Amino acid sequence: MRRKIISIMLAAGVSVGALGAGISLSPMLTEIVLPPGTTYQDQIYITNTGDEPVIVEVKVLGFMAPEGLPIFLEPELDRYPYSGRDILSVEPAEQEVDPGKTAVFSYTLAMPEDLDPFGGRYAAAIFKVKPLITGAAQVIISTQVASLFLVSPGPDAAPHLTFENIRIHQSQTDPRTVILEALITNDGNLHVSSDQIIGWIYVTDADGYLVDKFQVDTHTMLPANKYIHRETWKVPRDLPSGTYQFHLDLWIFSPLGKEPQRYYLTLPLELKF
Repeated sequence: MRRKIISIMLAAGVSVGALGAGISLSPMLTEIVLPPGTTYQDQIYITNTGDEPVIVEVKVLGFMAPEGLPIFLEPELDRYPYSGRDILSVEPAEQEVDPGKTAVFSYTLAMPEDLDPFGGRYAAAIFKVKPLITGAAQVIISTQVASLFLVSPGPDAAPHLTFENIRIHQSQTDPRTVILEALITNDGNLHVSSDQIIGWIYVTDADGYLVDKFQVDTHTMLPANKYIHRETWKVPRDLPSGTYQFHLDLWIFSPLGKEPQRYYLTLPLELKF
């Protein structure tokens, strides 16, 4: 299924400029627990840091994040089961903002009593900023920024990762670069943030002695998302050819009250230099 991708810039507390204009957005990310049947209200602030008045328009979209970066889905293409576009509303739809002034947009999150499927919901308030005054021959260039919402229904939801197509090999162009890769799927019903994932890879020689270790580079992953994860290891120059073991030890810390998930596997590789 083709998805329409909207390219945006994310900003919070810093200015985003375009043709002498500038804006700042706060908050960039809201992560909240909202049990079914409850609501939450708060505000989003857009500041015009430029020297010309602007028009700010807002719309709500669901989003996915297979590679850790949001992909925003237009309603007609939004088939994501955990899309939150129906639970988020933002008012007003449009505001004029003078230089140095801040526009306040009020939002409401309303979690349905019956969630189908049960799990997290993911929505974005997309703010389109364009000049208030344009000339007859002027090309209008607008800026888009987004405030993201990661909404959990409570402790009954949790992420769960699966690993497939795991492989390890030496780079064809540089034998002293080892590449580890796997297809990772979050087949749970809740996102997992990068600070919930802690992982290390330990490299040992044929006698079991530790040669090196390095931390796994992770990112926030939404439910029903998958991607090919790659790690690279630079082999020390003084390490000889031989068979080595690569041990992955990965911990996923779930919501409060749930035991963390641990993934442990060992992959052998014969290094040839």
